[in-house]
Amino acid sequence: MALLEVEDLDVRFYTEGGVVQAVDGLSYTLDRGERLGVVGESGAGKTVSALALLDLLDDPGRIEGGSIRVDGEEVLGATPERLRRLRGGEIGMVFQDPETALDPVYTVGEQVAEAVRVHTDVDGAAADDRAVSLLDRVGIPDPETRASQYPHEFSGGMAQRAVVAIALAGDPDLLIADEPTTALDVTIQAQLLDLLDDLAADDLAVQLISHDLGVVAEFCDRALVMYAGQAVESASVDDLFYHPQHPYTAGLLSAVPRIDDDRDRLQTIPGTTPDLASPPPGCRFHPRCPYAEDACTKRDPPLATVDGDDHRAACLAHVDDADFDGDLDFYVEVDGEADP
Repeated sequence: MALLEVEDLDVRFYTEGGVVQAVDGLSYTLDRGERLGVVGESGAGKTVSALALLDLLDDPGRIEGGSIRVDGEEVLGATPERLRRLRGGEIGMVFQDPETALDPVYTVGEQVAEAVRVHTDVDGAAADDRAVSLLDRVGIPDPETRASQYPHEFSGGMAQRAVVAIALAGDPDLLIADEPTTALDVTIQAQLLDLLDDLAADDLAVQLISHDLGVVAEFCDRALVMYAGQAVESASVDDLFYHPQHPYTAGLLSAVPRIDDDRDRLQTIPGTTPDLASPPPGCRFHPRCPYAEDACTKRDPPLATVDGDDHRAACLAHVDDADFDGDLDFYVEVDGEADP
């Protein structure tokens, strides 16, 4: 049984401009100790889907359908008490901006200790000791001294580590990290990924949300590509990077800059992401897709198995009964070589 099972998740925002279907029919699983990267452009639904797992959506956002199971237990519609145990207990979350995740008027140690008290049976001085231990676990030097300091005394990388410590306070089975390397320099990014790698080695599952394909390639076992609220491809990292099966994935990979790049300008995906209050009919990517056919404007393709059971893509070219006559014939530069 998978640790996390998401099936047909539907999230909508009811705005004055219309109903925005931010997440549409999202399904995926995550096993214990597995590292899943969720990638896509801004507005793809990556963060919204993660917040939905913990029922943290603010109005006007609502979960309108689907299923979210943790260890086989359905958590959609769970009681407030059950959700409190889930948030920070079984599932820890590292938010994108540590400056807003940490309260400036409390010391870092107090904030970590509070999470320990809320999500475990440890209290009093033992919670303070546990907080110091967690700061040490995430690689903060001189943790006893640092525990008495305030967030403004921490660098960006140190603050992000403190946020990870808070997320680990309840000894979770799953850690969701939302763009944890954003705004960090390359050296600090590498240190944070090493930390997450060490944590995953302890059988902790990690769901890494990122727009940085390099980070996903370095850290993750498997990747889920989202576009306009939908999953368009799912595969192991190696299969996804060397043999992408969806034109959107191929476009993302082709746009990645490389040191030996001799192109006059970076490749881009033409057009913009659609308005999710009125998405295009059929495949949502078809207005930007160089391989689109008439059938693509009429039918929304499901995730179909391609190239093995663990590789799936939502493109009519891979649906057996689809009226699609063309061939996907794109190439992606990987490590300086063109791979189909």
